[in-house]
Amino acid sequence: MHIFLVGPPGIGKSSVAPALAHHFGAAVIELDREIQRRAGKPNKDLIEQEGMDRFRDVESSVLKRLARTPSWVVVDTGGGAPIREENRALMRELGLIVGLRGSLDRVASGIAATQGKRPYQNVAPRDRARRVLQERKSAYADTDVTFDVDGASALETARAIAAWLVSARGVRIDVAGPERPCHVLIRAGVLDHVGPHLADLGWRGQVAVVSDAQTAARYEPDLLRSLASVGLKAVTLRVPAGERGKQFAIAARLWASLASYGVGRDGGIIALGGGSVGDVAGFVAATYLRGIRLAQVPTTLLGMADASIGGKTAIDIAAGKNLVGAFHSPDAVFADLAVLATLPARQLSSGLAEVTKCAFLADRESVAQLARSLENVRAGDLGAILAAVTIAAEVKGGIVSQDPRESGLRELLNFGHTMGHAYEAGSGYRATHGEAVAIGMVYATALAERLQLTAPTVRPELENLLERAALPTRARLPKAVWSYVLRDKKARAGKLRWILPRRIGRFSEVTDVGEAALRAAARVVEDAA
Repeated sequence: MHIFLVGPPGIGKSSVAPALAHHFGAAVIELDREIQRRAGKPNKDLIEQEGMDRFRDVESSVLKRLARTPSWVVVDTGGGAPIREENRALMRELGLIVGLRGSLDRVASGIAATQGKRPYQNVAPRDRARRVLQERKSAYADTDVTFDVDGASALETARAIAAWLVSARGVRIDVAGPERPCHVLIRAGVLDHVGPHLADLGWRGQVAVVSDAQTAARYEPDLLRSLASVGLKAVTLRVPAGERGKQFAIAARLWASLASYGVGRDGGIIALGGGSVGDVAGFVAATYLRGIRLAQVPTTLLGMADASIGGKTAIDIAAGKNLVGAFHSPDAVFADLAVLATLPARQLSSGLAEVTKCAFLADRESVAQLARSLENVRAGDLGAILAAVTIAAEVKGGIVSQDPRESGLRELLNFGHTMGHAYEAGSGYRATHGEAVAIGMVYATALAERLQLTAPTVRPELENLLERAALPTRARLPKAVWSYVLRDKKARAGKLRWILPRRIGRFSEVTDVGEAALRAAARVVEDAA
């Protein structure tokens, strides 16, 4: 996502941009510098030699070359960038327009400080400021939000913008579904607004909130108040925490409870908890009355970044993890970043495995952003967490929208999962899902190396991020792992399919991998474990 800072020359965009980027681990693009690079001469010379219209054309062409990416980019625009309506339309396609506003004195002072670089050296700064503010008034008003900078430092302004993004505006991602889109809402405090959002989506009848006891004690009262505020009647149902809750007997008990409380298609199920709660509640919603409405309220980073998005639901059986399930897209996902403040460090790290996976699936910019912000995410910084969750949700949501039933493209999301699920089950679920996926990604990358599909630089970069996220990169693989691998639900006609990296942002599906290569990759994972 791009955040475009717009406003008159001298308002302080170049000072606010890096301070704002720091909150999210984002990259910074200075538009004037990119124009100069494209033109091959200083902007002052470009304007004086070729005219302002030529400068505006180059400016527009630089904006058009900005690439879509799940990573966050703060763009420090020139004072005239929003003049053209088509420029503002392009900015909105790529992200948000954030305006900076100040007094005539503030703008004149800023222009005076950089007078030597400007082509209007014969115009007094105050006269130039007055003309700009008058002529561009409507362009500067056409923003998603505007902040007054008078009396505020660049750091204070950046902090105010970050707070608005995290706690007020947030991020919404629409994931296409077979029947209706799923709205993924990511921001701090969204738990208090679940009821109104569901009412807007047409929920009217009896609602069942499914949660484990510990999660319910912390967050269920706020959720129930939100539902009651719009007249939604809710019953509360309990399931065991973790994989113990993903059993057929638990699903059967939930079916019986839904019937006894009269939950119908005009209401639905709200899954409040981590990925396991979401899995079993989603499976029950998919199968009861041949499908009732579902909303996900994930309370873990893993749930927000992965499990709640995409409509996959499942329970476990003795033969393996997630072998019985259904596709059932939720109406909405409410990812309240504030609940992560109480998440144990190990669970936060577990979620970072899926964020890392999505960054590697996306592009090098997303990997670079995660590398910049990883320590801040682990420290609980909500700005860094918002950006990290958004990267994962954008990547997964984009893939799921194109392939909701996992008939092709969606299989990319299985990077690290073939061995990861087997290791998780083989460990008796002592390893968390994220820890298992981390091992699975290292294994898959080592396998790609063995098959000469990828450069030897990819795995060290992956392992560095995983280690900084306090995730394992080496482990003893129990003998049971190989039997679980052979029963992997992603196999076709008895052939295992591996999603292997060629480089960051490019992956391939590989089948018929020989035992020698599989064992060689295992030795890499087990080395010094």
